[in-house]
Amino acid sequence: MIVRTLFLAIATAAIAVMAAAGHAQNAAAPVDTEARGLEASLQQRLSAYGEDVGAAVWMGAADGPPRVAYNAAVVMPTASAIKTFYLVEFFAAHRDGLDAPLPDAAEFLHDAHPAVSHFAPAVRDEIRKELTTASVRRIGEVMMGKTDVSNAVYNAAANLITAQLGGPEQLTALIHARDPRFRTIMVRRYMLRDRTQPGDNEGTADAFAALYQSLATRRLDGIDDAVMSALHDVLRQRRPAPGGVLYEKDGGLSSDPLTSVRAGWQQTARGPIVFVVMCRQPKPAFATTTSRYDALRSLSLAIRDELLPSAEASR
Repeated sequence: MIVRTLFLAIATAAIAVMAAAGHAQNAAAPVDTEARGLEASLQQRLSAYGEDVGAAVWMGAADGPPRVAYNAAVVMPTASAIKTFYLVEFFAAHRDGLDAPLPDAAEFLHDAHPAVSHFAPAVRDEIRKELTTASVRRIGEVMMGKTDVSNAVYNAAANLITAQLGGPEQLTALIHARDPRFRTIMVRRYMLRDRTQPGDNEGTADAFAALYQSLATRRLDGIDDAVMSALHDVLRQRRPAPGGVLYEKDGGLSSDPLTSVRAGWQQTARGPIVFVVMCRQPKPAFATTTSRYDALRSLSLAIRDELLPSAEASR
């Protein structure tokens, strides 16, 4: 009887301690009502937009969990926003020769190579003229939209990088090996080739957020300070932005599904704020495609600009 009484006393005390600990933990982690309000506002905005629009959003500081996360683990089409992952691998592979020409560029720019074979002959000539003797840094800048070249050359630069790094499958493997948080990023095709054969380039907002958190804090496995500075320089947007300097790569596709992505970080007075906004919509009737694509791009921009100030204020 004494043993049973002692056991009950110990068990009761343990339960009390666990309950107290749980209560203390709950008290230390109050509900972020403002963040919930922002998520509710986001859902209302998407509902008002309608037309089967889908979205994934991640917004928060560069050194912690998200302030707002909405469908952040859902796989979405990436459009050209995926090019930042390419840039990291390309600059890392050529860290000692960023300002030297890419030595084997011509090997991947001949007419029959899948990196350029889908372009018209005159366009292939334009691509070779711009990229064959360009430096590694210049090719990266062209791919990221930092130069005044045609859309074909802009995308062909990404294809040259993909080919030089071993093709879509090998580039995917390099990205996954860089950081396990990047495992949802899938490179399946060269830019401007058929999105259905063998499949689209895809990823999650979580993976993009992990990349930009690492870049904003200058902590990414295998990337030294010189390469990191080069990456920052390419990502930095020169146009003025309220709230602080933007480091960003967007992306958009007017084919099916319509896609608009904005991802990067803003360097604010309180520190970097990482943002990822990924939107997609089934392609509507041909007559309205352009207007709907423009509307989707406006939607992704409005979501970014609505959430950024709130994320900064919460730091």
